Amino acid sequence: MKLLVLPFGDAACASTHYRVLQYLDMLKKDGIDCEVLAPGEMPAPAVIAESDTVLVQKKLFPAHQVRTLRKHAKRLLFDIDDATWHPHGRKHSWWTRWRTNRRLQSIVRAADVSLVANLYIAGHLNALGGKTQVLPMALKAEDWPRSESTQAVRIRLGWSGAPVNLCYLEALEPVLAQVMGKHPEVELAVFCGKQPAFSTSLPYLHLPWRQGGEPDAVKTFHIGLLPLPTDAFSQGKSPIKALQYMAAGIPTIATPQAGSVEIGQGADCMFFAENPQQWSERLCQLIQDNELRGKMGTNARAAFEERFSSTQTYSRWKSFLLGT
Repeated sequence: MKLLVLPFGDAACASTHYRVLQYLDMLKKDGIDCEVLAPGEMPAPAVIAESDTVLVQKKLFPAHQVRTLRKHAKRLLFDIDDATWHPHGRKHSWWTRWRTNRRLQSIVRAADVSLVANLYIAGHLNALGGKTQVLPMALKAEDWPRSESTQAVRIRLGWSGAPVNLCYLEALEPVLAQVMGKHPEVELAVFCGKQPAFSTSLPYLHLPWRQGGEPDAVKTFHIGLLPLPTDAFSQGKSPIKALQYMAAGIPTIATPQAGSVEIGQGADCMFFAENPQQWSERLCQLIQDNELRGKMGTNARAAFEERFSSTQTYSRWKSFLLGT
């Protein structure tokens, strides 16, 4: 079998890495040949036709290019892990909204199957006439060691993320200052390529970002922080940091957006907080209760291994590629 991938980004793009590239070694072991094109590249019709399956990973091509893909592809899949039809950080013009919606509708109707990261995205694509299957985000379990002991003298609150998302952590500053003032045994660690711009002298340990350094950083956390904005785009996110915290076996406190709630559902490993008071209460509860942290951490790792390990999701991913 030959798989042709039209990716959204390169190897440094988290979406492309977690939705496609991390599975390539497994495909190779199963004798499946995979060619990954450059981001945005549209192959010639002959290249499309000689592939058994074409996978479009989140990229929204113009409708005429989608028609070309559909005409020549034996099997066409679309994969998406974000609510890209909603603006992210800036408003969309009417033209951008129209173009985005037209391109999205074009690919989801043309695809044999759309693979989506969560039920929120599935609902939207189904309404557009798509045929969806939920394939959750995943991580390689062997890359993620368990967190340090929950009985540590210093209790570390941890946040891991990209510089563009630091504003969500910075919005928690008043809560963090209050909680850390009550509990001198607590420290804050930030794994990021940029330091947070707190308005006060809130103490924190900056763990400089490095490629592949997430497991080493997150395993030093005892409580994972996952604040998100309450906007439409974030409703469709399946935050990879939620899975990182779960893989490390630590409890998480998160904003209750749809994708995050779906990840934590039934696992008893995640608290949700909608306002500063709830954030403060949940933080204090976990800080003061070593046993609860340990129990939730054990639940987190178990849920991760059962539902979000790449070895668990790969077999389903391959079956969608093969159409079996």
